[in-house]
Amino acid sequence: MKPMVNKVFYFLKSYFGFSRREARGFVFVIPVLILLYAFPYWVSAYYRASSEESYSSYLEKFRMLKEDSAFSSKKPLEANAGTTMLQEKENKEAKKQGNSLRAPERPGLNTIAFSKTTAVELQLVNGVGPVLSERIVAFRSKLGGFNRAEQLLEVYGVDAALAEKIFATFPFSPNITSKIDINAATVQELSQHPYIAFGEAKVIVAYRKQHGAYKMASDLLHIRIFSEDWVDRIAPYLNF
Repeated sequence: MKPMVNKVFYFLKSYFGFSRREARGFVFVIPVLILLYAFPYWVSAYYRASSEESYSSYLEKFRMLKEDSAFSSKKPLEANAGTTMLQEKENKEAKKQGNSLRAPERPGLNTIAFSKTTAVELQLVNGVGPVLSERIVAFRSKLGGFNRAEQLLEVYGVDAALAEKIFATFPFSPNITSKIDINAATVQELSQHPYIAFGEAKVIVAYRKQHGAYKMASDLLHIRIFSEDWVDRIAPYLNF
């Protein structure tokens, strides 16, 4: 054995110029490199064999399951007849109960016209409290009823969005409930109307005393301080 080793060392020294120490190291490294080179093949072979074994086991289980299913399908139909009829009966009962139970519908509310609402009923609208509802009803009463929907915006605290919500709950339609007899009303009575100031009431009465009774709303235009828009605004609330 030793002469063989010496020959190897001599070969390495002669052809590669290795010293004795380098030759020993080389001889040690060669088996390690061979092992490292062969290791992946060994691992691959191991996992391949394991996979083949698992696959064979899977096929065997699948075959057994298939045989069990085939055996079960050959059972007489009478064996399942009772169970099937019972299931059908239960399904019919469940369906019958499901059809008989219905969610109750929410009852609707009576529709009330805006002109007929009270301060309490107006509070049904989100955003309308006790104070604002009283203010709306008071203004409507002093006015003698609303002739146009936009008049609601004249109430302090009511904007366009809130007015739309109110009319969505309580539909609007023109409804004048009271009018002023312009040929008989006093200055105090005329000035009680939201659209007629005290000074304007005095002029109306003074002109009436000088020129006689008014016959139509356009007669007020003879008083030059009154514009056509002003007259059109109060005309629906005047009796002649």
